[in-house]
Amino acid sequence: MKRATNQQTLISTVFDAAKRATESLTHLVPDLDRDRAEYAVASVLLDEAWVAQR
Repeated sequence: MKRATNQQTLISTVFDAAKRATESLTHLVPDLDRDRAEYAVASVLLDEAWVAQR
């Protein structure tokens, strides 16, 4: 159960970081699709976290 909690915490943290990054990016590129950008950033961060845990 602890692993599931750690994964949930990681996912929440990643999406919080992705949201902040997307907000910064949309200041530079106002036409950027926020949802797609946030998902893309979160995907990369989760992939990196997964690789780091191996």
